[in-house]
Amino acid sequence: MADYYYELDSATKTENKKIAWCSSVGPAELLRSLGFYVYFPENHSAMLGASRIATDLIPYANAVGYSPEVCSYLTSDIGAYLKNFTPLSKAYNGIKSIPKPDVLVFNTNQCRDVQDWLRFYAKEFKVPLLGIHTHRGINDVTDSHVESISQQIENLVKPLEKISKNSFDLNELKKVLSLSRKCSDLYLQ
Repeated sequence: MADYYYELDSATKTENKKIAWCSSVGPAELLRSLGFYVYFPENHSAMLGASRIATDLIPYANAVGYSPEVCSYLTSDIGAYLKNFTPLSKAYNGIKSIPKPDVLVFNTNQCRDVQDWLRFYAKEFKVPLLGIHTHRGINDVTDSHVESISQQIENLVKPLEKISKNSFDLNELKKVLSLSRKCSDLYLQ
């Protein structure tokens, strides 16, 4: 984990590598295949909760208009940002802040709030926000559902190529997907 966070911190400081923030179940493999380092804000929120500081930070997000009824991951993370606080500083020597994104990418599959969460940061950092909007309240997945999501993922490629300055390579995506699958299989074991 230290290597991962130091890698993100170095990329922020040197700007030699592009950083994409990605919500969980977002298209992380696509981002990695285009050469992005990928940061997951949900992990940061989990650290805030585990360090027992989240409840102290949520009121700062409430004060700028986020409802107390909204996800505590969102509000604690935004509160931490507003207070210029991150548990990464305590855990990893030399890291002073969360990594600066070059693009933010969400998928509303796990919850709709992620688009609002990342929209906040897109405005703060003045970087593009891209997303996948999944279907809600469906019983059976149809071909049209699959086509819709597939098309949304395909529509991400051109803007991500422009930001990363790398061309999409299907073989690279297959390689990343293979590693992701292997990781999932090992986790299951």
